[in-house]
Amino acid sequence: MCDLDKSDDDCKPSYSFTRLDAMSQQNNVSPGYNFRFAKFYKMENGTDYRTLVKAYAIRFDVIVNGNAGKFNMIPTIINMVAAFTSVGVGTVLCDIILLNFLKGAEQYKAKKFEEVTFFIIMD
Repeated sequence: MCDLDKSDDDCKPSYSFTRLDAMSQQNNVSPGYNFRFAKFYKMENGTDYRTLVKAYAIRFDVIVNGNAGKFNMIPTIINMVAAFTSVGVGTVLCDIILLNFLKGAEQYKAKKFEEVTFFIIMD
């Protein structure tokens, strides 16, 4: 675990190495990774020639593992706003379901909304 807000000295990822050209005891003719390829050329007088290259190598992966994070205000604000809006949408959705689709919708409407009658007096 690495906190990128702090010093780089605290970050110590783990390294591992994997050899891709598995050496086997059955095939010991040319161990390791090898292949041949040719480069073709044309001389100025029109004759063709090639250079055959046989390459030998060891293939391995260097794998670096670690978790790192850095605090950033913009993604934090975006995530907080998304959470607040999803809570607001959740309450509206629950109200729609309770007011329209359940058996006790009339009782819920009576508790949720208070009906008030008022009179307008005009002089």
